[in-house]
Amino acid sequence: MMTRTIALLAVLLLITPACDQDDSSTDTAVEDVTGGDTAPDVDPGDVPEDPAGEEAGMPDADDPEPDGIAVLPDPGTYRETATVNGMTRSYVMVVPETAVAAMPSGRVPFLIGLHGAGDTGENFITAVGLTSTAASNAFVLAGPDGFNRGWFVEGAEGWPGTDGNDTSLQNDIDFMFELIDVAYSTYGIDPDRVYVTGHSRGAGMTGLLAFGSGHFTTSLGAYESPFAAYVVNAGYDATGGSVALSVSRPKRPIWVIHGTGDTVVPYSYGESFATDLTSAGWDVTWTPVTGAGHSWLFRSTYGQTNQDLWDFCLANPLP
Repeated sequence: MMTRTIALLAVLLLITPACDQDDSSTDTAVEDVTGGDTAPDVDPGDVPEDPAGEEAGMPDADDPEPDGIAVLPDPGTYRETATVNGMTRSYVMVVPETAVAAMPSGRVPFLIGLHGAGDTGENFITAVGLTSTAASNAFVLAGPDGFNRGWFVEGAEGWPGTDGNDTSLQNDIDFMFELIDVAYSTYGIDPDRVYVTGHSRGAGMTGLLAFGSGHFTTSLGAYESPFAAYVVNAGYDATGGSVALSVSRPKRPIWVIHGTGDTVVPYSYGESFATDLTSAGWDVTWTPVTGAGHSWLFRSTYGQTNQDLWDFCLANPLP
């Protein structure tokens, strides 16, 4: 068993304005209700070494990869909670029948979908069709809820700071590890095929999970992202460019997609994020969607579907 803590290492996260809000062009209920022009600075000195809790079941790096699962989970949709550094976090875990049917042959992939501010995990993954994609492709899907329906939220947005942190960022990251641990120990997922996607503020969080690798430190040493690939939909660099993307390790594949007509998170935010990642040596797939607003862009109307998203993920397992 291991304990994991996340602290910022020589990084001051200057979070950009969380500019998401309700957009009538999308049916995904992805409203951002941050309520302010600027999100908080996260000072490394303010992030304590508080344990996030013991690993529930992830194997150590030297452990052999299991070929199958001793006890198969029942298929279904599980609404669960986890205690992360004393905070209660909620999520939904979707385990399709197809995924359970595949488990006797080996562990299955895992996707985490991060909603935009003002939404919930379950509503997001259902509204954008990821639950159907999971069933069609035999993978386990999680829809976590952001704290007060947001990610990296500050005190003005309701973050109590009882864990000693000014924002929810550390708790959010620890929450991702908790989801992976539970999915591994209970729902038969393959730790080499763990992926994350997000929309709007959830896309900002997806970016942090990607390029934060190499900038965060844990009680066991440098933080290394557990994700094999990332998909950023209508997102942005949540640090406003204050993190050296070239220093991040490892640089795993990332797909950045943004509508040119997005007036909530401006198109220029996504474009500059993709450009900066590319310049820093990341393997970037950049897709501008002409005329599209602040919406989920993996629809045939926009030239790509959730199946394309999943094919991108599946083509990029951990090496």
